[in-house]
Amino acid sequence: MKKSAVRILSLATAAILLFSSCQENTKPAETVNNGNFSGILMENTTTAASALPVPEITASSTSFSAETTVASEESAVSTRESAETSASTTEKTTAPTTTTVKTTETTTTKETTTTAATTAVTSTTKKTTTTTKATTTTPETTTTTKATTTAPETTTTTTASAATTTAAASTTTQSVVSPVDGEVHGVWISYLEMSALLKGKSKSDFRKAVDKIYDNCVSIGINTVYVHARAFGDAFYESELFPATKYLSGTVGEKTGYDPYEILVDEAKKHGLSFHAWINPLRLCTAEDMLAVSSDYTIKKWYNSEYKGKYIVNVNGTWYLNPAYSETIRLVCDGVKEIMKKYDVDGIHIDDYFYPTTEASFDYSAYTASGYSSLSSFRINNCNKLVKALYDTVHSCSSTAVFGASTQGSIENNINQLYADAESWCKGGYIDYFAPQIYYGFDNSAQPYEKCTDTWVRMVKNTDVKLYIGLAVYKIGKEDTWAGNGKWEWCNTETMLKRQTEYARKKGCDGIVLYSYNYIFTSGYVSSAINKEISNLKPLLTD
Repeated sequence: MKKSAVRILSLATAAILLFSSCQENTKPAETVNNGNFSGILMENTTTAASALPVPEITASSTSFSAETTVASEESAVSTRESAETSASTTEKTTAPTTTTVKTTETTTTKETTTTAATTAVTSTTKKTTTTTKATTTTPETTTTTKATTTAPETTTTTTASAATTTAAASTTTQSVVSPVDGEVHGVWISYLEMSALLKGKSKSDFRKAVDKIYDNCVSIGINTVYVHARAFGDAFYESELFPATKYLSGTVGEKTGYDPYEILVDEAKKHGLSFHAWINPLRLCTAEDMLAVSSDYTIKKWYNSEYKGKYIVNVNGTWYLNPAYSETIRLVCDGVKEIMKKYDVDGIHIDDYFYPTTEASFDYSAYTASGYSSLSSFRINNCNKLVKALYDTVHSCSSTAVFGASTQGSIENNINQLYADAESWCKGGYIDYFAPQIYYGFDNSAQPYEKCTDTWVRMVKNTDVKLYIGLAVYKIGKEDTWAGNGKWEWCNTETMLKRQTEYARKKGCDGIVLYSYNYIFTSGYVSSAINKEISNLKPLLTD
C-alpha cells in the first residue's frame, strides 16, 4: 500500500514537471518592444490625451526590423492595394501580374484641437448567445468542439482618457451599439473594385451592379462591408470638400449625375449588411491628378499657396496631408462629418496610411518648431491626435456608429515605420475596433500567423476594443516571396482561410475581414485555388 502511494506520488510529480516544461517551451515569444508604451503623449498642444510619456525609438530598439521588415510584405505601400497595383493603373479586371509586394504603408497623421476631458464610454450591445460548431484546426492537430459564443455584455462602462484643454472639464456619454450581433464577417471593397465594376454606369445600371456585389457577399456569409469613400483626397460621394473621384467618372472632379454612395449605402441596408465608410485620411492624389483638381477645393488652395510643402507634401509623386498641423486634421474630420451627416453609415474605417516616409524632410519645419527632441515621439503624437480627433468626430455625429482602423499586421512596423501607436489607442477614447492585416501564413518565418494574432489578442485583452482579423485572399495559390520558410505555404493548402478563421475564433477574436472582393468574386482575379479555399471557409461563415 505504501509502495503504491509512493509510486502514485512520483508519477504525479513527474507529470507536473513535464506539463510545466511544455508550457514554458510553447509559450509564444514576446514581440520586440520599443520600451513601455504605457500612454499617449500629447504635449505642446491645446489638446492632450492621456499625457503619459512616449519613449524615443532608438536605433537599438528597431534592430528587429532586419528580420521583421524583410518578411513583412507591408514595408512601403499598403499590402492590400499594392497587390492590385497593376489593376489600378490599367483599370482592368485582369489579375495583377505580381501580388506579393514587400510593403509597409505609412500615412501622415494630422493635428487637431479636440475638446474633451474624461469621457465615459458606455458600450451597450444586444446580448445574444449563439451556439455554433467550431472546428479548430492547426497545422499539427484538428479538434472539433461545440463552442458557445456570447456577444458583449449588455452594458460595459469604461472611463476613457480623452483630450484635456484649458477649458472646464466636461463628461460625455456615448452609447456604442455594434451594428452586427455576434461575429463580424467582413470584406473590403476598395476603389479598385469600384472602378472595375461600377465605373461609367448609368444610375440604374449602377444600382443593379451594386445589388449583384452585395448578393455575392451575402451568399458566402458576409455581414459587413468596408467600402471606399475617399481613397486619394477624392470622393465617391457628393462632397463640397473633396473633388469627385476619377474612379467612377473617369476624370478627376467630374460627377456621375447621381449620388453613387447613396446607392451603395441604401443597397447595403436592403441586403442586411453593416456598412462602414472607408477613408484614407492623409493620402491625396498623384502630382498629375492634382493639376486637374479645381481651385474651389482646400487641397488645391494649399497647393497654390505658401502651404505647399507644409500642409501638403509630395512623396514619390503622391501628395499627402501633413498631420503636424491642426488645419489638416480639421479638413479630414470635416470630411468625416460630411459623410456621416449625409449617409446612414454604421462606422468610419481608416487604413494603414499614416506617415508615408521615415525621412525627416517630410515635416522638418514643423518638427523643429515643435520643441520635441525626438522626431519619432513628435510623429507618434501627431498620429495620436489624428486618431483621437476622428474618434471624437464619429461619436459626436452618431451615438451608434463606430470608428476603426485597419493597421498593419506587424505591431512593430506600425510604431517604428508608420508612427502609429496602436497599443496606446486601446486605452480608451481613441478607437472602437482594429482590423489588422495579418496577411501571414502559419509558417511565415518573421510573422507566423498564430504568434502575430496572439500578440493582437493580448493587446486588446481587458479593453473595449474589438478585434477583427484581416485575411489575405489575394495570396492564395501564390508564392509568398518574403515569408522565408513559408514561401510556398499558400500554394500547398486548400484550407488556409478556414484554419486562420478557426484559430481567430479559438483565441476569442470578434470576427474576420477578407481582402478583397475582387479576389473572391471577380473574373480575372479568382483562381481555382481561391474557389477551393472559399468553399472550405463558407461553412464557418454561414452556419
